[in-house]
Amino acid sequence: MKRSLIVGTAVLATLLMGSTAALADSPHLIGSPSTTVSGNSITFSASVAGLGNANTATFDWDGTINVSSRCYTKSQNKPQAANKQEAINVDTETTSAVRNGRTNASLTVAPLSTLSCPPGQHVVVESVTYDITLSYMGDVLATFTS
Repeated sequence: MKRSLIVGTAVLATLLMGSTAALADSPHLIGSPSTTVSGNSITFSASVAGLGNANTATFDWDGTINVSSRCYTKSQNKPQAANKQEAINVDTETTSAVRNGRTNASLTVAPLSTLSCPPGQHVVVESVTYDITLSYMGDVLATFTS
C-alpha cells in the first residue's frame, strides 16, 4: 500500500511538471514578416508560433504610415496639382484564431490616401513609408519599417 502511494505520487508529480511545461508560452516569429501595398491599401502579416493552448491571440499594432498620393488621368498623366502627404497613426488590436499554438497575424489599412480627385481622374499612391510594431502580451514580435 505504501509503495503504491509513493509510485502514485511520483507519477502525479511527473504529470504536473509535464503539463506545466506544455502550458508555457514562448511566442516567436516563423519566417520573415511581410508587407504588401496594393492600390490604396497596405497589409502587414507575420506567422507566429509558441502561443500555447490558447484558442485566440490578440496582437497590438502601433506606429505610423506616411503616404504620398496624386491624381492621375485615365491615360496615366499627372495633372499640375500638388501631391497629398498624409500620416496615418496606427494603434489597434487584431485577434486571430490559434491552432496548435500557431497563427497568422495580419493588419490591413485602407484607404491609405483620402485624396479626392476630380471626375475622370483617380488616386495613385506614389510612395508609402512605415514604422509599425507587432506585439503580443507586451512583447514586440516584429518591426515593419521602410
